[in-house]
Amino acid sequence: MNPIKKFALAASYVTCLPLYRFKANEEIDLSGLAKYLPLVGLLLGLILSISSILLTLLGVNDILAAVLLTVLWLLLTNGLHLDGVMDTADGIFSHQNQERMLVIMQDSRVGNFGVLTGVCILLLKIAAMQAIFSTSLPVILLIAPIFGRVAECYAIGRYQYARAEGKGKIWHDTTKLPLDLMLALIVPLALCAYLVYIGFYYVITYAIASLITGLIAAAYLNKKVGGHTGDTYGAVVELTESISMILLILLSGLFTLLAGLGVHH
Repeated sequence: MNPIKKFALAASYVTCLPLYRFKANEEIDLSGLAKYLPLVGLLLGLILSISSILLTLLGVNDILAAVLLTVLWLLLTNGLHLDGVMDTADGIFSHQNQERMLVIMQDSRVGNFGVLTGVCILLLKIAAMQAIFSTSLPVILLIAPIFGRVAECYAIGRYQYARAEGKGKIWHDTTKLPLDLMLALIVPLALCAYLVYIGFYYVITYAIASLITGLIAAAYLNKKVGGHTGDTYGAVVELTESISMILLILLSGLFTLLAGLGVHH
């Protein structure tokens, strides 16, 4: 399968975008798709960024716009990653051993911890988007899904798969580091370099925050669960996207405070 079809398959598998036409009784080859995930993130980012610009042009209230964008974000991904972070939370916060955690995560029913975590993720995204300046939000929405999936690609290739089998195992088994991660980083780094070149300097802060958040989330979940699963891959995406936006706001506030103290003295 050529790279264009691989990208279309990856996009269709992890989003609601029908770029790949699935044939009846077709055996889908999911091997080697992880390196295409940041490109899928770029596609999602473009849709979200354009949508945020349109909402601003329509004069939609910031809070309502943030809610609508969060819902759109959820719909575009079919809730796949949010479902993953909720299942992961049920497992981790059960305080059971790793084997029992995996059993709990595989349960189709969502527990209290999963619901609470899912609500917190949505609230963080809504609050972050409302807090980010309207001129900056389209840029952040453009790159946030990309870096979330860079972190996912890293988690897929870097850590062992926690189960003997599962939907995410083929992703892990056919991802080669560091080559696939280097390929996955080409588009986000090139895009960030261009955005910084035209004056969006805060992109550097966001990119660094995303990479650090992704590394920590992937390592933490690996330690807690004893590896990764399809659910924890989704959790890495959601944690990276939401926490990085919050970090951007906090760091921007810190930089402003330090600059003010410098001027004062």
